[in-house]
Amino acid sequence: MERWIWIMAGGALGALGRYWVSGWVQQWAGSSFPWGTVGVNLIGSFLLGFVIQASLIGGWTGELRLFVAVGFLGAFTTFSTFAFEALELLRAGQGAEALAYVGLNLVLGVLLVALGMAAVAALRSA
Repeated sequence: MERWIWIMAGGALGALGRYWVSGWVQQWAGSSFPWGTVGVNLIGSFLLGFVIQASLIGGWTGELRLFVAVGFLGAFTTFSTFAFEALELLRAGQGAEALAYVGLNLVLGVLLVALGMAAVAALRSA
C-alpha cells in the first residue's frame, strides 16, 4: 500500500481521537482553561516518545511507524513532534538552537494566530 494511505488512515483516526480526548478532558476538568488541549498535547508527547522508542527496538515496519507516528499522532497533536524535535536538539548538544526553536514556535505562533485573526477582521471590514 502507498505510504500516503497509511498516513491518511492514521491521520483520520488521530483527528477523531484528538476531538474525543480533548472534549473528555475538558469536560472532566470543568474549567474555562483549555485543559483539553493541554491533555492532548501531553498525552501525544508521551505517546510519540513511546512509539519512537518501541519502533526502534521492536523492529516496526515502516508502514506501521508512518500510520502511528506520522498519521495518528501527527493529527492527534503536532505538539508531540515539536517536543520531540526540541529534545533532539538538546540531546545533540544544541542548547541555543533548542531555545531558539522553542521560542520561535511559541512566540511567533501566538503572534501569527493574532495576525491571521486581524487579517480576517480587515477583510471583513474592507
